[in-house]
Amino acid sequence: MVKELEQSQDPTWRDKLRAWWHGDDYVMRHMVQDYSTRPQQQPVIIEPEKPVLELPTIERWTPRRQQIVQKLFGDGFNQPGGEELMRPLISPLGLNPNMSITELGCGMGGMSRMMAREGLWIDAYEPDTDLAGAATEFARSQGVKQHINIKTQPLDELQIKRKSVDVVLSKDGLMSAQDKRLLLAKIRAAMKPGGQLMFTDFLLTGPTESRTYEVWWEREPVKPHLLTPEGLQSELESLNFIICYMEDVTQELKSTVIASFAKYAEEVKLLGKLANENERDWVISEGEHWAIRISAMDANIIRLYRVYCRVMD
Repeated sequence: MVKELEQSQDPTWRDKLRAWWHGDDYVMRHMVQDYSTRPQQQPVIIEPEKPVLELPTIERWTPRRQQIVQKLFGDGFNQPGGEELMRPLISPLGLNPNMSITELGCGMGGMSRMMAREGLWIDAYEPDTDLAGAATEFARSQGVKQHINIKTQPLDELQIKRKSVDVVLSKDGLMSAQDKRLLLAKIRAAMKPGGQLMFTDFLLTGPTESRTYEVWWEREPVKPHLLTPEGLQSELESLNFIICYMEDVTQELKSTVIASFAKYAEEVKLLGKLANENERDWVISEGEHWAIRISAMDANIIRLYRVYCRVMD
């Protein structure tokens, strides 16, 4: 599927990424394009390239991919932004060690570790077994494992005791949930009186018939089923959540992604030599993945929202 997508894209796409690799920062800022005007092309037979150490993938969080994304986004993080984008999620909540805190889609566990260093106790759920394993190892190596209970479980199978949680958090971790309505209902049932829900999630803000949407949807390894902003608001209100705010934070994410790749390119230049071909191919694969996401954001097909809710009973 990825091969077919690559064949349907502009033939200069990889050339642009390689130009960025060699230090053209302008390319990184302008390589994201709206794919909606691109006609589908007939598959082209391409001769296989010479063997590499390990072929890049976005389908699984292999050890090699984990190594690459940490070079891009920082040690212990598989998503861009690190603690800089996580801090706004927890700062309004007035967290203290007496609270029961649940994080959904914790990835490599960066936000849970940040809270654990402040003496908080967290139940962290991560559907991907490889990421959950990495989160466990990072928590152990940083001396906070006793504060974080990491559980490997699909979010659609989430089971939390009723009225047992003070705070539910998630940073871009809900895309794997295929039934958002059911997940929100489970979260609501688990919350204590006065509970708080804070999360960021992609919402559908444009037509699904466009070529841009098709390319993005096909590229995502876990097929997303998104709510619209209006749909999310309706679902939250029907569950008696009080919505404190829903804000579009797409630009924050986009700026962070571009800055991460630009910083990596600069570090490579400072070394005075290129990384090996295998690493370059992995970085380009991640660059394509994020550029296609940003293309969908720029076309207003999807947008990232930060949402904060409370419950009274």
